[in-house]
Amino acid sequence: MNLHPLHPTIQRLQGISLHELDGVALQNRIDSKYVLTSSQLEALMPIIMQHYQVLDIDGNRIFTYENNYFDTPDLRFYYDHHNGYTQRIKVRSRKYVETGASFFEIKKKEKVERTQKIRQPLTDILYRLDSARQELIDGFSRKNVKNLEVILSNTFQRITFVNNEFTERMTLDFNISFSNATDTKALTDYYVLEIKQPKSTNSPIVNALKLDGIRQRGFSKYIYGVMLLHPRIKKNNFLPLIKNLNKLNGNGRIDHNECL
Repeated sequence: MNLHPLHPTIQRLQGISLHELDGVALQNRIDSKYVLTSSQLEALMPIIMQHYQVLDIDGNRIFTYENNYFDTPDLRFYYDHHNGYTQRIKVRSRKYVETGASFFEIKKKEKVERTQKIRQPLTDILYRLDSARQELIDGFSRKNVKNLEVILSNTFQRITFVNNEFTERMTLDFNISFSNATDTKALTDYYVLEIKQPKSTNSPIVNALKLDGIRQRGFSKYIYGVMLLHPRIKKNNFLPLIKNLNKLNGNGRIDHNECL
């Protein structure tokens, strides 16, 4: 069994149960995302070790996720994001591989930073939407979007942290890949750190990121996956993200100029 290099480090953290994690659900929250190299993450680990606990389920602390992202055939959700609409949604079905749990999720942004999310349990990951899911989308999003279909599938691994005060959640995603019916792309040399708070506040990890000169990045797996799998798609407003990833890129497997 090949263990991730982070495995020995996170084994030293205090573990918390899924039940304890649910007490910090933060379904209405402020999200802050950062894209890190392995060396940047290594520099942050002492802060994480001191101030955070880690989700542990039956001894597992690194979990695999599978996502199916839905959009209209003309990629309305992608273009809403590209064109800077502050009111936008994402629709996905998610499976937690180790536990087998699956959910249908809708994320809605109504302001620049604030995110709301609803989720429904499923028996398995969805590949098409029924009328009940469509009604849920209509009611929650207040957008008239029909004929949603799976645009891409996405897998990644995640470690979930909670601060010692149980007021902040943090996820670390890596080994990220995207696929559709014709192609697969892997984004394996980056870590996506997402900090989730009820309101935007400083915390030990936020302060450490600032001191290290690491700035927030508007990184969306769905958006980046669409750009990689559809290299000719309009992406002018995402060029700063692509260029920043190119700056970070050392010996990565992806040439991010594919997106340019």
